[in-house]
Amino acid sequence: MTPDRPPPLRLWRRALAILTTLTPALWLVMRRLAWAALRPAAPRLDALDARAARRLREACERLGVIFVKLGQLLGVRADFLPPPYVAELRRLQDDVMPADFRYVRAALEREFGMPLSLAFDAFDETPLATASIGQVHRARYAGRDVAVKFLRPDTRERLALDLRLLRWWSRLGRRIDPRRQWKLIDDILDAVESGFFEESDFAAEREHAERLRAQLAGLPGVYVPYTVPARCTPNVLTLEFCSGARIADVAQLRAWGVDTDALLNRLVELYARMMLLDGYYHADPHPGNFLVQPDGTLVLLDFGLVRELSEATRRTLYDAARAALGGDLRRVVDCLYASGMLAPESPRAEAERFVVAFARLSVAFNNDTRGRVAALEDLFRRHPGLQFAIPPDLLYAFRLVQMLEGVASNFRPGWNVIADGGDGLAAAFAAFVLDGPPAGSASPFNRLVDTLRFGFGAAARTLADRLGILARVLAR
Repeated sequence: MTPDRPPPLRLWRRALAILTTLTPALWLVMRRLAWAALRPAAPRLDALDARAARRLREACERLGVIFVKLGQLLGVRADFLPPPYVAELRRLQDDVMPADFRYVRAALEREFGMPLSLAFDAFDETPLATASIGQVHRARYAGRDVAVKFLRPDTRERLALDLRLLRWWSRLGRRIDPRRQWKLIDDILDAVESGFFEESDFAAEREHAERLRAQLAGLPGVYVPYTVPARCTPNVLTLEFCSGARIADVAQLRAWGVDTDALLNRLVELYARMMLLDGYYHADPHPGNFLVQPDGTLVLLDFGLVRELSEATRRTLYDAARAALGGDLRRVVDCLYASGMLAPESPRAEAERFVVAFARLSVAFNNDTRGRVAALEDLFRRHPGLQFAIPPDLLYAFRLVQMLEGVASNFRPGWNVIADGGDGLAAAFAAFVLDGPPAGSASPFNRLVDTLRFGFGAAARTLADRLGILARVLAR
């Protein structure tokens, strides 16, 4: 539900607050640019960069959700901003300035209709994590340690003010300089608004958490915390507290002796299984949303952003997998067109030559995944007539690959899913060709044949996996 339209006086006050807060940071940025034009090699630039970056990050924190989101987007653009700005703005991912605990207490007591001391046995005033819209505190309820996530006070009202102001400034800018970039700004604001209302619905997030917990219950080495319904509202989500280190804390994981290669493969298998087998997946895999426990168990956090793949898309992927395993490359091409990955105007003959060459790469580079990736890039360059596209149903899936590679780069710079995540992909793919989509899939015997053809021993690495696969085959 969109917030009520804010009154004009509040708009003017908010506009003045934004300009007042941003001016010192922007003034430092302008000084830095002027100094760089006059003396580009001057050592003073580093000091100006550090001050300007810190002021800009602090201004985003004080201004709230939209400005924090914009800072987060800029913080991943190491190709666009100098290192000091990237380092400061990255702190906005999970280290935003916390709300004063007086407001926290008042907000929670309004939600629960009782004093905080009655709602929880104990409540830690120091937050575990802070973000653009939410803040998380550790507490104790019914003898159990819990994590309490709630919507930061006045977030919706401030969002309504900022959206109206930024859209007004965008319209003004379009009149002054009518360029396409203003339409892009409007699109960004629309995306921020829709994403905010999705992520701030904690009742929906609770449903996501419970569904994913049930869905992933049988996957070894992966854990989803349980929710505490008695302390959940549309603005508050209370879950089991799980200890562990952030997945980006490489030093701690290595001190515990965690096998990081196995961990990364588990992460790849987790996401491949969620998307291919169930079509329902956690769509926000940034480093702050994973904990790792000393035994290597991967704990999934933050369920505000979840997406589904349609049954039709998963059936097309399954058909493509069966066709590839059976050597029916023409059927593979059919599936590429059907899924939307190949534009209809792409020449059929060239598409078939591409798929044949692609299949040969898998044999030619059987034990050289990096060589296969390089050859694949060259293959795309040699078929300029093919127009590949990302179907809307798979848009988040492709975005996920980039985010997972960002998480993995903390352990192994340059890591990529295809070249380095082979074991995880193999395990997920074996389950996929065995279980298939929920309707219209092949017979159990054909699935078993597909799995054997793919490489049963490589895909099902443990006796438990093999027994589980056999049990599912016999049950169908």
